[in-house]
Amino acid sequence: MKMERSEIYALARLGTDRYHLRKLYLPREEIQEIRQQEGTGYDDLRSVFEGIPFPDDTGNGRLNFILPDSCGGLCVRAKDMDPGFSQRNRYNGESVEGTREEMLAQLRESLQKQGYHFRPNACFQDVDVLETLQKIMEHNTSFFQTDFAYDREMLREAAEDRNAPRNFFWMSRKGGTWCFPERSVHIRQTSPRNTWFFYGGCRDEHVKAFRVELHGMEDGRVMGDILEIDYQKHLDYLCTHSHDPVEVEVVFRNPNSCRTFSWQEYEQNWQAIADRYGTAERRRYLVEDEYRLSQDMAGARRMFWDAVDVMEPDDYVRRLEHDRLHDYGYTAGDMSLTGPMDAERAVLQGLECYVLNPDGSREPVRDREAYQQALSHEKLFGMEAGEKEILRYFKQDAVPLFNQEEMWKIYSLALEAGMEDGPEEGRLLDGIIHKAECFLPGEEERETDVQEEGEPAGDMVR
Repeated sequence: MKMERSEIYALARLGTDRYHLRKLYLPREEIQEIRQQEGTGYDDLRSVFEGIPFPDDTGNGRLNFILPDSCGGLCVRAKDMDPGFSQRNRYNGESVEGTREEMLAQLRESLQKQGYHFRPNACFQDVDVLETLQKIMEHNTSFFQTDFAYDREMLREAAEDRNAPRNFFWMSRKGGTWCFPERSVHIRQTSPRNTWFFYGGCRDEHVKAFRVELHGMEDGRVMGDILEIDYQKHLDYLCTHSHDPVEVEVVFRNPNSCRTFSWQEYEQNWQAIADRYGTAERRRYLVEDEYRLSQDMAGARRMFWDAVDVMEPDDYVRRLEHDRLHDYGYTAGDMSLTGPMDAERAVLQGLECYVLNPDGSREPVRDREAYQQALSHEKLFGMEAGEKEILRYFKQDAVPLFNQEEMWKIYSLALEAGMEDGPEEGRLLDGIIHKAECFLPGEEERETDVQEEGEPAGDMVR
């Protein structure tokens, strides 16, 4: 079986202010063993480096591994490696040397790119699950947001069915979302587990992972608790706390019956089974030691709850947006992060949208060509709060309150009033005119139609 590998960092002290940072690619099983070593945690990241001892002359192969601490700092875990470790890993990874500040910046950036957390896990208790997950998805998933429709359906059906699973893992990433029963992710060879592991090395996917615990339905809403989890840490844990499937329990939709097949039989003949018994409504993978599986899932939950920050979903979304912009390099604080799909719609509707640059500058997106160019260079987009509110209206696909003829009249009257009123009224009218422009055809058509009504084109200046 192919071993999943991940990055891990070892730090050595060469002098008073000289350090050696080595990046290694080790099997996740080995990384999980390193996690189980007794470690020393530090609240101040800089103090981590002071705790690294000077090398001795014993040559015992002890390495100081650096891993994120649950409370937002770093933890040093020292481990004596076997005598052949150095020889086996001569060409593994890469190394850099520098001062404490240089190595600190390098280490923090590398761990963040891997997806490790540097703060407690966010926790949302007794919330509208679908509403909360959608808010996170809209801020973190740039493409294929329609994936969330499948997640909504799965979670709603589970909340309405007393016999369905109650605990799920949910993931938002750059290119879509995934939702799986918690149990399935702990069972090897299954599609949920393989998919959950797939993004472990995808640094640019900015994965956000959560554990969802459903309470049931309340006034038509799916209620439950949502706990953010450290995705990379979870993958390390799963490598040593997963089980092989032995049977598959399948509930068929029509007729409503439940049958159990051996894992090999179901894997090799699932199409024939579907042809004979109909559509599978629900699958449950069974393992040899069910008690051990339940203990391993409980251990993962304890790891998730090691350090949590109970907060409101809106506060988390604001933090998510802040971190994304600051990690990118845009720190002005005057823009609301806008996903590529929303940015494209804003440009088509004539709303003011900007390309954000890592140096803190911004440029208006004037047309679709400028949008495509920025997208090809993986730039971020932003909008002011007022423009974002208008965009939110368009995203509802609501029937307009005014038809086009009525909107033309409002637009013309606002233009006339703007030519006559003073500055105070002008600001209000500017907003009315801008909103009307977003609902009407392009600028050239607006000018033509207004001229036909007898208004001089040269006076149409906002």
